[in-house]
Amino acid sequence: MVGTGLLIHYNPLRAQTAEIEDFILLGPRGELSAVQGVGRLLRILRAGRVAPPPDPYALDDEIERAVELVERCRGARVQLRVERRVERTLTIWTETGVDRIGRVIDYEEVGEVLAVRRHGAQTVLRIPRRQLIRYAPSAREYLEVVSLELPDAAGLP
Repeated sequence: MVGTGLLIHYNPLRAQTAEIEDFILLGPRGELSAVQGVGRLLRILRAGRVAPPPDPYALDDEIERAVELVERCRGARVQLRVERRVERTLTIWTETGVDRIGRVIDYEEVGEVLAVRRHGAQTVLRIPRRQLIRYAPSAREYLEVVSLELPDAAGLP
């Protein structure tokens, strides 16, 4: 089951980086990713001096309310820790159509198959070469928000 969340945009003050996007997952309730997401949301609300709702986990079911609260935090300063990530994708053309394989770790031609290893998959995906017309790798580099904290007592410039 996939939960709901918010896509937050941050404008860096010090870095020579464009806007940073962060998807904050608010559900499903009880999942570790939702607990972390609600914690991030509460830190944003605190930075914006906005009172949190009595049950912040209920915002998964009230996404409009969550958006309203975050919008009131516009201009608040938070401290982000980000990591550079690379997402690799392999596009495969076959006689039956075009497929995109995401989360690719690596791939190689082994005998009569194209073997694709994917992040999080237990087995190697094997595509018979006789079915392939062609394939092409692509990569997208982005910054991922690893943590969100309130500025220290001295504050941000």
